[in-house]
Amino acid sequence: MKTKEQIMKVLENAYEDSRYMLIGEQLIGPSDLPNDMFGRFGEATGGRMPAILGLDLACYGLDLMNVGVGTERWNTILDQVTAFAEKGGIVTASSHWANPTYKPEYGARCRGMFGDGTAKYWDELLTEGTEINKIWKEELIVDGKFLKELSDRGITVLWRPLHESNGSWFWFTAKSGGWGSTGQWMDAEYLRRLWKYLYNLYVNEMDIENLIWVYGPNIANEGGSGIKSAMYYYPGDEYVDMLGIDWYTSGDFDRILTSHSYDKIMSRGKPCAMTEFGPAGEIALREDHEAQEKAFNAVDMLNVFKDITRRGLKIAYVLTWHENYGAIHSLGKGKEALDEGFFYDLERLNTLYE
Repeated sequence: MKTKEQIMKVLENAYEDSRYMLIGEQLIGPSDLPNDMFGRFGEATGGRMPAILGLDLACYGLDLMNVGVGTERWNTILDQVTAFAEKGGIVTASSHWANPTYKPEYGARCRGMFGDGTAKYWDELLTEGTEINKIWKEELIVDGKFLKELSDRGITVLWRPLHESNGSWFWFTAKSGGWGSTGQWMDAEYLRRLWKYLYNLYVNEMDIENLIWVYGPNIANEGGSGIKSAMYYYPGDEYVDMLGIDWYTSGDFDRILTSHSYDKIMSRGKPCAMTEFGPAGEIALREDHEAQEKAFNAVDMLNVFKDITRRGLKIAYVLTWHENYGAIHSLGKGKEALDEGFFYDLERLNTLYE
């Protein structure tokens, strides 16, 4: 098993070296297991495995609250993640927590307005023992038990809480309720307090030792009205080990440069990554893999990242999102992309530890 220090050093080196970047993939929803994704990835790439396994602990992934602590499926997931880590693989995790004020009309449990969209509900969330706090904390504890068990097995996790919280599409974002909602933009101090609450719970109370804390906002046009700056809710260097950007592109590949979002996260002097990536808009043909391959495939993705790296961005890894949202087998031409040598899979990752 690789130590936290070994993994951090590999990520730092990958960040500083423009000749390559690690490639990972996100696990799909509750019906999937890590080995299922590894099988699809291998089929698409000529037998390779990703260097990084992405997990969501909530409704868009493992759905741990419904799996149950210590159940057969819980243990199967842990065992498969452990086997991957024993091979040298790196694990990253986020959580689309359930809205403590959820209503069925919101659809996915991580969506919708948080209360009435005002500061009153954030104050309750951060007050120990309130009804909203207890609902949220119950899920945090379950996530923490999963992360703790991985830590106890010696597995380091790139932990990416409050991802994309500079946006407005989750209940825990700067404005809840989705695009065009009547909610208000919240003072970033609430999100910073939430981050520190999580940090204290997991590091100091639950003694989870093997977390690398990753700050991961969404790409933003600096000064735009629909989303806040990439650094809007940054909690401080002492609470963050690494940074990243989530980027779903409709084909404007220069936006990662012109928006200056990535420049802002690079300014902290810590390694950075593309913590989620996938096609969107006109180049996302999710139900038709043949059409997707023609519109935007893994070789196209390779060329995008080689180009933006040549133009000054330093990127330790790219994590494609699951299935029809950017997964290698959904994009097509995965073998050609990895044969080129710029994207490092698990086998190449292991040469870096040496």
